Amino acid sequence: MKIARYSYQGAIAFGIVDDDELVVLTNDPMFAGFDTTGDRVALADVKLLAPVIPRSKIVAVVSAEAFVLRPNTAVVGPGDAIVLPAASSRVEVDGQLAIVIGKVAKNVSAADALGRVFGYTVATVVTAADLASGLAGAFDTFLPLGPVVETEFDEALSPLRGLINDEEFQALSLGDDDRTTEDVVAALVAFASSVSTLLPGDVILAGPLDTPADVVDGDTVTVSIAGIGTLVNPVVRPA
Repeated sequence: MKIARYSYQGAIAFGIVDDDELVVLTNDPMFAGFDTTGDRVALADVKLLAPVIPRSKIVAVVSAEAFVLRPNTAVVGPGDAIVLPAASSRVEVDGQLAIVIGKVAKNVSAADALGRVFGYTVATVVTAADLASGLAGAFDTFLPLGPVVETEFDEALSPLRGLINDEEFQALSLGDDDRTTEDVVAALVAFASSVSTLLPGDVILAGPLDTPADVVDGDTVTVSIAGIGTLVNPVVRPA
């Protein structure tokens, strides 16, 4: 099931994607379930927003043994601009799978980890590569998410493709010869929960994928994950 967070006629709402329409939900399904209002709106008539704004934290995996936290103010949605900061002269992007936590998780095992997940979305992880690691990913607009949250896990989430303008810079799978995507997700949730209590709405970025690419003013970044959708964001440097 694909869940969208969107703006329509001045209000923010949630809906289930049904072909070219949204089945309107009564509230945020992460907390209120999937009750519907009975209304439908056309996808073409709404502005898709970041499908989740983390209440607590974003966990960006650095390695199998370390992660850093990113602020929720870095999150933007489909079509929003990635704004290059004056403090950096080298900014990179990296497409990643984003795991959205749906239930409180502390010291969960890998076997139980997927039961704490609400769904999955696409992330464009932006980093000021010439700055210290604590600051590099903290800028506003440095974490586009979208276009929707897919609540059902499927190994088809593995293939990921990234483009800058029309040039491909990523084409890979989250899984490998030894582990499925499901194994990777479960291990990441278990690891993160062993360090910090995960709360509903928290996001875990399932990278790094080691294929970042530089972006400059005027570029367009497109990241797609099979089974979820395509996230497109322009890059701008304010005058």
